[in-house]
Amino acid sequence: MKSRPKVYQTGFADQLFAIECNNRDAYALAEFLFLDFSAPASGARTRRYAIISSAPEPMLSLWQGERRLYSGASRYQLAYTLMNEVIFHCINSHATHHALHAAAVLRGDRCILLPGKSGQGKSTITGWLISHGFHYLSDELVLLTGKGQTLPLTRPLNLKVNNPPESWLFPGGDKGGILSSEQGSMIPHRLLCPGFIARQPSVTDVIFPEYRPGAALAWEEISPAKSSLYLLESHVNARNLSGHGVSELAAIVKQCRSFQLRYSSFADLHTLFNTSSGLF
Repeated sequence: MKSRPKVYQTGFADQLFAIECNNRDAYALAEFLFLDFSAPASGARTRRYAIISSAPEPMLSLWQGERRLYSGASRYQLAYTLMNEVIFHCINSHATHHALHAAAVLRGDRCILLPGKSGQGKSTITGWLISHGFHYLSDELVLLTGKGQTLPLTRPLNLKVNNPPESWLFPGGDKGGILSSEQGSMIPHRLLCPGFIARQPSVTDVIFPEYRPGAALAWEEISPAKSSLYLLESHVNARNLSGHGVSELAAIVKQCRSFQLRYSSFADLHTLFNTSSGLF
Protein backbone atom coordinates (compact mmCIF):
# COMPACT_ATOMS: atom_id res chain seq x y z
CA MET A 1 0.00 0.00 0.00
CA LYS A 2 1.41 3.36 -1.03
CA SER A 3 1.87 5.99 1.65
CA ARG A 4 -0.18 9.15 1.26
CA PRO A 5 1.70 12.35 0.39
CA LYS A 6 2.54 14.50 3.41
CA VAL A 7 2.90 18.27 3.24
CA TYR A 8 5.77 20.07 4.99
CA GLN A 9 4.76 23.66 5.74
CA THR A 10 7.28 26.37 6.47
CA GLY A 11 7.87 30.05 5.87
CA PHE A 12 10.10 33.08 6.14
CA ALA A 13 9.53 36.84 5.96
CA ASP A 14 6.25 37.34 4.07
CA GLN A 15 6.24 33.97 2.29
CA LEU A 16 4.72 30.61 3.13
CA PHE A 17 5.85 27.38 1.47
CA ALA A 18 3.98 24.09 1.24
CA ILE A 19 6.16 21.17 0.11
CA GLU A 20 4.32 17.97 -0.80
CA CYS A 21 6.46 14.91 -0.03
CA ASN A 22 5.61 11.49 -1.42
CA ASN A 23 7.34 9.51 1.37
CA ARG A 24 9.36 9.79 4.56
CA ASP A 25 12.62 10.25 2.68
CA ALA A 26 11.27 13.28 0.82
CA TYR A 27 9.78 14.70 4.04
CA ALA A 28 13.11 14.26 5.87
CA LEU A 29 14.84 16.26 3.13
CA ALA A 30 12.36 19.14 3.53
CA GLU A 31 12.79 19.03 7.30
CA PHE A 32 16.59 19.04 6.90
CA LEU A 33 16.35 22.33 4.99
CA PHE A 34 13.67 24.23 6.86
CA LEU A 35 13.71 23.00 10.47
CA ASP A 36 14.71 26.40 11.87
CA PHE A 37 12.89 28.77 9.54
CA SER A 38 10.90 31.44 11.34
CA ALA A 39 7.16 31.40 10.72
CA PRO A 40 5.72 34.35 8.76
CA ALA A 41 2.64 36.26 9.71
CA SER A 42 -0.73 34.76 8.87
CA GLY A 43 -2.10 35.67 5.49
CA ALA A 44 1.27 35.43 3.77
CA ARG A 45 1.38 34.17 0.20
CA THR A 46 1.90 30.45 -0.24
CA ARG A 47 4.10 28.79 -2.88
CA ARG A 48 3.83 25.08 -3.46
CA TYR A 49 6.48 22.54 -4.38
CA ALA A 50 6.70 18.76 -4.50
CA ILE A 51 9.61 16.43 -3.72
CA ILE A 52 9.39 12.95 -5.23
CA SER A 53 11.74 10.26 -3.93
CA SER A 54 11.70 6.97 -5.87
CA ALA A 55 12.95 3.56 -4.79
CA PRO A 56 14.82 1.25 -5.09
CA GLU A 57 17.11 3.51 -7.18
CA PRO A 58 17.90 6.78 -5.37
CA MET A 59 16.11 9.03 -7.86
CA LEU A 60 14.75 12.41 -6.86
CA SER A 61 12.74 15.13 -8.53
CA LEU A 62 11.56 18.60 -7.53
CA TRP A 63 8.45 20.21 -8.99
CA GLN A 64 6.59 23.49 -8.87
CA GLY A 65 3.24 22.65 -10.40
CA GLU A 66 3.96 21.15 -13.81
CA ARG A 67 7.44 22.69 -13.93
CA ARG A 68 10.25 20.27 -13.12
CA LEU A 69 13.09 22.06 -11.32
CA TYR A 70 15.39 19.08 -10.73
CA SER A 71 15.67 15.40 -11.60
CA GLY A 72 18.56 13.15 -10.61
CA ALA A 73 20.23 11.25 -7.81
CA SER A 74 21.86 14.15 -5.88
CA ARG A 75 20.15 15.05 -2.62
CA TYR A 76 22.53 18.02 -2.36
CA GLN A 77 21.55 19.39 -5.77
CA LEU A 78 17.83 19.06 -5.11
CA ALA A 79 18.25 20.75 -1.72
CA TYR A 80 20.38 23.52 -3.24
CA THR A 81 17.81 24.13 -6.01
CA LEU A 82 14.85 24.24 -3.64
CA MET A 83 16.62 26.53 -1.17
CA ASN A 84 17.55 28.96 -3.94
CA GLU A 85 13.92 29.03 -5.07
CA VAL A 86 12.77 29.81 -1.55
CA ILE A 87 15.39 32.53 -1.03
CA PHE A 88 14.49 34.21 -4.31
CA HIS A 89 10.81 34.42 -3.41
CA CYS A 90 11.61 35.65 0.09
CA ILE A 91 13.41 38.72 -1.27
CA ASN A 92 11.88 39.35 -4.69
CA SER A 93 9.01 41.56 -3.54
CA HIS A 94 9.86 42.03 0.12
CA ALA A 95 9.38 45.66 1.15
CA THR A 96 9.45 45.85 4.96
CA HIS A 97 13.05 44.85 5.83
CA HIS A 98 16.49 45.41 4.33
CA ALA A 99 17.44 42.08 2.72
CA LEU A 100 21.19 41.59 2.79
CA HIS A 101 23.32 38.92 1.13
CA ALA A 102 25.20 38.23 4.35
CA ALA A 103 26.10 35.73 7.02
CA ALA A 104 25.59 36.44 10.72
CA VAL A 105 26.89 34.99 14.00
CA LEU A 106 26.47 35.84 17.65
CA ARG A 107 28.75 35.76 20.68
CA GLY A 108 27.54 37.16 23.98
CA ASP A 109 25.98 40.53 23.21
CA ARG A 110 27.87 40.96 19.92
CA CYS A 111 25.92 40.20 16.73
CA ILE A 112 28.30 40.18 13.76
CA LEU A 113 27.07 40.71 10.21
CA LEU A 114 29.32 39.36 7.41
CA PRO A 115 28.11 40.79 4.08
CA GLY A 116 29.59 39.88 0.72
CA LYS A 117 29.13 38.44 -2.72
CA SER A 118 29.34 34.72 -3.46
CA GLY A 119 32.91 33.43 -3.43
CA GLN A 120 34.22 35.86 -0.83
CA GLY A 121 34.33 33.23 1.91
CA LYS A 122 31.22 34.08 3.97
CA SER A 123 30.12 30.49 4.56
CA THR A 124 33.66 29.29 5.23
CA ILE A 125 34.37 31.94 7.85
CA THR A 126 30.90 31.35 9.34
CA GLY A 127 31.61 27.62 9.65
CA TRP A 128 34.94 28.34 11.31
CA LEU A 129 33.42 30.84 13.74
CA ILE A 130 30.59 28.58 14.90
CA SER A 131 33.06 25.72 15.33
CA HIS A 132 34.97 28.06 17.68
CA GLY A 133 32.16 29.12 19.97
CA PHE A 134 30.04 31.56 17.99
CA HIS A 135 26.27 31.03 17.69
CA TYR A 136 24.97 30.49 14.16
CA LEU A 137 22.33 32.78 12.67
CA SER A 138 22.72 32.52 8.87
CA ASP A 139 25.30 32.05 6.12
CA GLU A 140 23.27 33.52 3.25
CA LEU A 141 20.47 36.02 3.95
CA VAL A 142 19.73 38.40 6.80
CA LEU A 143 16.79 40.80 6.98
CA LEU A 144 17.23 43.97 9.03
CA THR A 145 14.55 46.20 10.46
CA GLY A 146 15.03 49.95 10.33
CA LYS A 147 16.43 49.75 13.87
CA GLY A 148 18.94 47.03 13.05
CA GLN A 149 17.21 43.97 14.49
CA THR A 150 18.05 40.85 12.51
CA LEU A 151 15.72 38.27 11.00
CA PRO A 152 18.20 35.61 9.83
CA LEU A 153 17.37 32.94 7.30
CA THR A 154 18.65 29.97 9.29
CA ARG A 155 19.39 27.16 6.86
CA PRO A 156 22.02 24.39 6.87
CA LEU A 157 25.50 25.80 6.34
CA ASN A 158 26.31 25.56 2.61
CA LEU A 159 29.99 25.22 1.68
CA LYS A 160 30.66 25.32 -2.04
CA VAL A 161 34.08 23.72 -1.89
CA ASN A 162 35.79 20.85 -3.66
CA ASN A 163 37.10 19.14 -0.53
CA PRO A 164 34.72 17.76 2.12
CA PRO A 165 34.60 20.05 5.17
CA GLU A 166 34.73 17.27 7.75
CA SER A 167 38.51 17.47 8.11
CA TRP A 168 38.47 21.02 9.51
CA LEU A 169 34.96 21.32 10.94
CA PHE A 170 34.93 17.87 12.54
CA PRO A 171 38.54 16.85 13.21
CA GLY A 172 37.32 14.07 15.50
CA GLY A 173 35.79 12.16 12.61
CA ASP A 174 32.92 12.07 10.13
CA LYS A 175 29.51 13.28 11.24
CA GLY A 176 26.25 11.92 9.90
CA GLY A 177 23.57 14.07 8.31
CA ILE A 178 25.77 16.03 5.90
CA LEU A 179 24.70 16.29 2.25
CA SER A 180 27.78 16.26 0.02
CA SER A 181 28.45 16.28 -3.70
CA GLU A 182 31.11 17.51 -6.11
CA GLN A 183 29.42 20.92 -5.99
CA GLY A 184 29.59 21.37 -2.23
CA SER A 185 28.27 20.30 1.17
CA MET A 186 25.26 21.21 3.28
CA ILE A 187 25.91 20.85 7.01
CA PRO A 188 23.18 20.94 9.66
CA HIS A 189 24.07 23.89 11.86
CA ARG A 190 22.92 21.92 14.90
CA LEU A 191 25.96 19.66 14.47
CA LEU A 192 28.12 22.70 15.13
CA CYS A 193 25.74 24.50 17.49
CA PRO A 194 24.48 21.94 20.04
CA GLY A 195 21.46 23.25 21.91
CA PHE A 196 20.69 25.68 19.07
CA ILE A 197 18.06 28.32 19.87
CA ALA A 198 16.64 30.62 17.19
CA ARG A 199 17.49 34.25 17.93
CA GLN A 200 16.88 37.66 16.37
CA PRO A 201 19.44 40.03 17.95
CA SER A 202 20.30 43.53 16.81
CA VAL A 203 23.48 43.88 14.78
CA THR A 204 26.44 45.40 16.64
CA ASP A 205 29.37 44.77 14.26
CA VAL A 206 29.80 44.55 10.49
CA ILE A 207 32.77 42.69 8.99
CA PHE A 208 33.36 42.65 5.24
CA PRO A 209 35.38 39.44 4.68
CA GLU A 210 37.50 38.59 1.67
CA TYR A 211 39.25 35.27 1.22
CA ARG A 212 42.38 35.72 -0.91
CA PRO A 213 44.84 32.79 -1.24
CA GLY A 214 48.37 33.75 -0.26
CA ALA A 215 47.46 37.21 1.03
CA ALA A 216 48.69 38.52 4.34
CA LEU A 217 46.13 38.98 7.11
CA ALA A 218 44.63 42.47 6.91
CA TRP A 219 42.22 43.94 9.45
CA GLU A 220 41.04 47.56 9.35
CA GLU A 221 38.26 49.48 11.03
CA ILE A 222 36.35 51.59 8.53
CA SER A 223 34.06 54.61 8.80
CA PRO A 224 30.24 54.37 8.83
CA ALA A 225 30.14 56.13 5.46
CA LYS A 226 32.45 53.56 3.86
CA SER A 227 30.59 50.73 5.56
CA SER A 228 27.25 52.00 4.22
CA LEU A 229 28.66 52.13 0.70
CA TYR A 230 29.96 48.56 0.92
CA LEU A 231 26.74 47.34 2.52
CA LEU A 232 24.67 48.67 -0.37
CA GLU A 233 26.50 46.21 -2.63
CA SER A 234 24.91 43.38 -0.65
CA HIS A 235 21.46 44.98 -0.42
CA VAL A 236 19.31 42.71 -2.59
CA ASN A 237 15.83 44.29 -2.30
CA ALA A 238 16.71 47.99 -2.34
CA ARG A 239 14.43 48.58 -5.35
CA ASN A 240 11.41 47.72 -3.19
CA LEU A 241 12.15 50.23 -0.41
CA SER A 242 11.48 53.95 -0.21
CA GLY A 243 14.64 55.81 -1.24
CA HIS A 244 16.23 52.38 -1.75
CA GLY A 245 16.66 52.21 2.02
CA VAL A 246 19.84 54.28 1.93
CA SER A 247 19.12 56.60 4.89
CA GLU A 248 17.87 53.77 7.15
CA LEU A 249 20.86 51.60 6.34
CA ALA A 250 23.23 54.48 7.09
CA ALA A 251 21.52 55.03 10.45
CA ILE A 252 21.91 51.35 11.35
CA VAL A 253 25.62 51.34 10.47
CA LYS A 254 26.26 54.42 12.61
CA GLN A 255 25.31 52.35 15.64
CA CYS A 256 27.85 49.61 14.76
CA ARG A 257 31.56 49.05 14.45
CA SER A 258 32.62 48.18 10.90
CA PHE A 259 35.74 46.39 9.66
CA GLN A 260 37.38 45.03 6.51
CA LEU A 261 39.02 41.61 6.77
CA ARG A 262 41.32 39.90 4.30
CA TYR A 263 42.47 36.38 5.14
CA SER A 264 44.05 33.39 3.44
CA SER A 265 44.00 30.64 6.08
CA PHE A 266 42.32 29.38 9.22
CA ALA A 267 45.49 30.36 11.08
CA ASP A 268 44.66 33.98 10.20
CA LEU A 269 41.18 33.58 11.67
CA HIS A 270 42.59 31.99 14.81
CA THR A 271 44.96 34.94 15.25
CA LEU A 272 42.14 37.42 14.88
CA PHE A 273 39.27 35.73 16.72
CA ASN A 274 41.20 33.86 19.40
CA THR A 275 39.18 34.18 22.57
CA SER A 276 42.24 35.56 24.37
CA SER A 277 42.37 38.52 21.99
CA GLY A 278 39.24 40.06 23.46
CA LEU A 279 38.15 41.21 19.99
CA PHE A 280 34.67 39.67 20.26
